[in-house]
Amino acid sequence: MIISRITSGLGNQLFQYAAARHLSLKNKTTLYLDLSYYDYTYDTDTPRAFKLGHFAAPFHILQDSPLIQYVSKATKVLPNRSLRPFFLFLKEKHFHFDKHIVQARASFITLDGFWQSEEYFRESADVIRRELTLTSTPSPEFNSYQESISMASMPVSVHIRRGDYVNHPEFSQTFGFVGVDYYQQALDQILGQVKNPRFYVFSDDQAWVQENLPLPDNTVFVRNSGPDGDVADLVLMSRCRHHIIANSSFSWWGAWLNPNPDKLVITPKRWYRKQPTWNTKDLVPSTWLAL
Repeated sequence: MIISRITSGLGNQLFQYAAARHLSLKNKTTLYLDLSYYDYTYDTDTPRAFKLGHFAAPFHILQDSPLIQYVSKATKVLPNRSLRPFFLFLKEKHFHFDKHIVQARASFITLDGFWQSEEYFRESADVIRRELTLTSTPSPEFNSYQESISMASMPVSVHIRRGDYVNHPEFSQTFGFVGVDYYQQALDQILGQVKNPRFYVFSDDQAWVQENLPLPDNTVFVRNSGPDGDVADLVLMSRCRHHIIANSSFSWWGAWLNPNPDKLVITPKRWYRKQPTWNTKDLVPSTWLAL
């Protein structure tokens, strides 16, 4: 079986799920998600909630299976928590793709990391996209926006993340808002390549966007309400034809879940403001345009 420790927000949860799901398919075994992270609050993290339950993804919750949870905890007495070929504990060693992860084989594999690269699940991409479909309507506004996107001839999602990227003492230094110039270049790129685009703006600071970005009059500012508005936003992004994303795993997934092979995805070339030891060479798919 595969156990994946799930942490942080929806974008990171999806990376952690996808890497583990690919391993479960390769090993032909069951997938369990460890949700112990959400039992606590952390001074250094933005408060988050587990959101993968909104999708038709096949998994079990570790905390709902006492025997499996006990076995998982028992591995802590093993050297490096591993005893091949039965138990294997895989902790992320570096940010870029590690081929040994996808080659892992054992009866009981535990994953602890973020796994932010398509390379960890590329072979299972079609299966993962099919499974990450909604099982319920995540916001009161969702169906109306979905209809608007489906009626647009060329819908383009634009994700602007500010919030903790501007105000959080750690995230503002590690990630940081990518700046107006990036979005202006990205908008110019879309307007130069795409005929009659209609922009759908997703942001945690819509007022700032309206004041600072020159957008066409027919732009739609998407505002999903309720506790699962983030799920609604991400899925609606994926329904657009093309994408301008932020330096955020959230909009990374909004773009990746779009199955159209001819999609144009524009991404920041510089993902982190200050993370000199992290090699991001495998973070962005080669077909995306980095500005």
